[in-house]
Parts: sequence; C-alpha cells; structure tokens
Amino acid sequence: MIASAFGQTIENLRENYSTTLSGIVMTSFSLVILGIFVLVYLNLIHLTQLAFLKNHYSVFLNDQASVAHQKEISIYIKDLPDVGEIKKISSAEAKTQLIESFDEAQEMLKKLDFPKFPDIIEFVLNRSEPLTANEIARLKAFEGVQDVITGRETRDQINTFFNIANFVGLFLIVLLIVCMVLIIYNTIHIAIRMRIKEIEILKILGAPSEFIRWPYILEGFLIAVVSYILSLAIIYFLYSFVVAGITFNTATYSIRTVVRFFSPLEMGNLFLTLILLGLFSSFLAANKVINYLDV
Repeated sequence: MIASAFGQTIENLRENYSTTLSGIVMTSFSLVILGIFVLVYLNLIHLTQLAFLKNHYSVFLNDQASVAHQKEISIYIKDLPDVGEIKKISSAEAKTQLIESFDEAQEMLKKLDFPKFPDIIEFVLNRSEPLTANEIARLKAFEGVQDVITGRETRDQINTFFNIANFVGLFLIVLLIVCMVLIIYNTIHIAIRMRIKEIEILKILGAPSEFIRWPYILEGFLIAVVSYILSLAIIYFLYSFVVAGITFNTATYSIRTVVRFFSPLEMGNLFLTLILLGLFSSFLAANKVINYLDV
C-alpha cells in the first residue's frame, strides 16, 4: 500500500505543484524565523555564560588611600581563593580609558572638565561563584576603600532579560509551530479538495479510507522534509554571512571560535519534530475530508 500511495503522491504533486510549492515556501519561511531566533538565543546564553565564568571586581579608592593602604588591600586580594589578574588603574588612566571608549566623541570629551576619578584596583576571580558577603564586607572595611563594584547587578539584569526572553521565545515558538501546522493542514486540505471528484469515485468503488488517506499524509511528510532542508540551508547561509561580517575585524575575530551552529542532536530533534508535525497536519486534513464524504 505504501508503494502505491507514494506513486499517487508523486502524481498529486505533478498536478498540484503550485499548491504544494506555496506550502513549502511558507513553512520554510516560518522555520527560518524560528531557527534564527533559537540560534541567536542559544549563542547569547553561551556567550553570557563564558563572560560570567570569571567574576570581575573593581575596588574604588578614596583620597585617603595611601600607598601602604593600597598594599594591604592588594595583599588581601591576592590571598582570596582562585584570584586571577590584579591590576591597579590610576585616576589619569581611568579618565583616559573612559574617553577612549567613545570612538567618535573622543575629541569633544577631552575638552570637558571631568571630576577627579578615583584610583581603582581591579581583579578577577577564576571561578563562577562570586565573593561572599563576608569577603566583600572585609574588603570594604579597609582604610582607603570607597566602594566595591561587582558584576552581580549586571548578572541580575541579564538573568531578568533571559527570563523575559524565555517567555517571549516560548510564545513565539508555539505561535510558529501552530502556523506550520495550519500551513501544512491547509495545503493538504486544498490538494484534497482539488481532487474531490476522484476521491468520491474511489469511495463509490469501495476503496478503503487508508488507501485514499496515505498519499496525502505522504505529501505532508514531503512538505516537512523539503521545508526542513531548505530552511536549514538558508539559516546556515545567514549564520555564516553574519559570523563572517562580525569577525572581519581583528578585535572581534575570536568570536568565531565561540559562537556555534546547531549541533547534530539539535538538528535531529528539529527534523523529527517537523516530521511529526507534517504527518499530524496532513492526517487531520485528509481525515476531515474523508469523514465528511462518509457522512
């Protein structure tokens, strides 16, 4: 039965290729949007995790911080577990770094009269766990320490962003899945309606519902497979184009080794999901018409 159903499917595609082609194009378009969103989201999470793998801290010193005070603070920081690079930034260096961070506005900022910048001791912890509340309190208690700035606030803001993105992303994924189901459903439904007279004749001749239904289920299967291959090729082309554009600059070239495309497991899961959606949508469309003719 499968062989004859496959032959009938090919015949249906020859006669109704425009309907099937429109279904493939619309399904591929939905998949491209979904794939780009998921790929960007996965890479954002990956880059954020790498950025926070090390905890960065800045100890702002006040005007009363003498050389002896700074030495005591540096010794305490060196004794912290998993401490990495420690760097002293003078007031003049802090001002220079701030001005240099504004590319086009540097000349204008150089003319402004900034307030005196504090000296800063920056250090990194080579661990994902931040400083404890006791460690921060002891650091702030040193003579000459004005404040200790951590990445906790930034991390909390990014976590909030990802929580919102999770909700929006889940809604978008569900919406696009529903769209794909409706596209395949309507494509198969239109194809069946265009051959309704032939189906009625087959029903009169006693053809079983499975014999009539299978060619259209296979058509939904083919729409899903072709849409998957086409959309994945488009997504990979866009991914390669964007990565090449971003990493053209030597300063951002290292991003090429960090960002990633979908893994084989993720592509396999997507393929199986899309196949199931295609079979489910085409089965619903074919079943609705056949049940209507049986009444």
